[in-house]
Amino acid sequence: MATLRSDIIIPEIFTPYLVQETTKRDAFLASGVVQPMAELNATEDGGDFISVPFFAANLNSTFERLTDSTSLTPGKITADKQRAAVVHRGNAFESRDLAAMAAGSDPMAAIGQKLASYIAHERQKDLLSCCAGIFGAVGDTTGAAFASLAVDGTTGDTPTALGVRQIVKAKSLLGDQGEKLSTLVVHPNVYYDLMERRAIDFVYDGTGAVDANADSGSTANAFGQVGVPTFMGLRVIVSADVQTDGAGATTEYASYAFTPGAIGSGEQMALRTERDRDILAKSDALSFDLHYVYHPMGTRFAEVANPTPAQLSTVGNWTKVYETNNLGIVRITSTSNLD
Repeated sequence: MATLRSDIIIPEIFTPYLVQETTKRDAFLASGVVQPMAELNATEDGGDFISVPFFAANLNSTFERLTDSTSLTPGKITADKQRAAVVHRGNAFESRDLAAMAAGSDPMAAIGQKLASYIAHERQKDLLSCCAGIFGAVGDTTGAAFASLAVDGTTGDTPTALGVRQIVKAKSLLGDQGEKLSTLVVHPNVYYDLMERRAIDFVYDGTGAVDANADSGSTANAFGQVGVPTFMGLRVIVSADVQTDGAGATTEYASYAFTPGAIGSGEQMALRTERDRDILAKSDALSFDLHYVYHPMGTRFAEVANPTPAQLSTVGNWTKVYETNNLGIVRITSTSNLD
């Protein structure tokens, strides 16, 4: 008797496997850019928004001089709040789609791995839509919440190929917090331009040890071991979903430099899978849904429920509530010598 897809996909077994595989494929989580926050896990009451209160204290003043005749002047501590939007996402696949996925001796693993890559990629697009929203269009940061943290990205700037200057400038925009920048997200054209210029170094994932057998610009050492790409000490993530503008040799690319934990994440409900079999049509269907939060720290999102990627990338939906030097994202606009 032939094995049915409904026999392969047992939600109680498949769902934990899918969650595990999706987590493994989340480069932003692995790099530390995204950090789960208990405050961003929605309560059982549900809802479309999560508020995170915080106290804003003016700690920029200098010490006061103590004397027998004067009293200290208390500084103001004000309460404010961040607001994050919960996004509700899902999809479904029917029998012929599952059949294509289920090749090999372990069909559940085959389906799970492909779905995990798909889910991780779609979530990444939501995250980068948030980044687009807080910085605005490539080359125009007018009205953007993080406009002051853009390198070569405002009207009148003339971006050049990504190099040392832009990274140093990005760090300087964060002042004494600049050295906390740890991860750089770039477009493939920018990444391979850096590689062609032998500007990419590789380190072993998990050990931090420099791969002595791989020169800058190499993708693997003599033993076939592939390391984690870095540029100027920043871990590099490559994504074709970052913003671009223009075409051909005039194309401009957005790159994002992050500090650890610059993006908070939360879950309103754990990823859920369901299966259904139509006994008359002899077909199987698999659906999944997930309800999560990606929140650039130090922001307040507008009261737009379950925002689409386009709404996440709308400048007017974001407000900065942290002081600039307490933020953790800088955008660099550059070109690529490969165009």
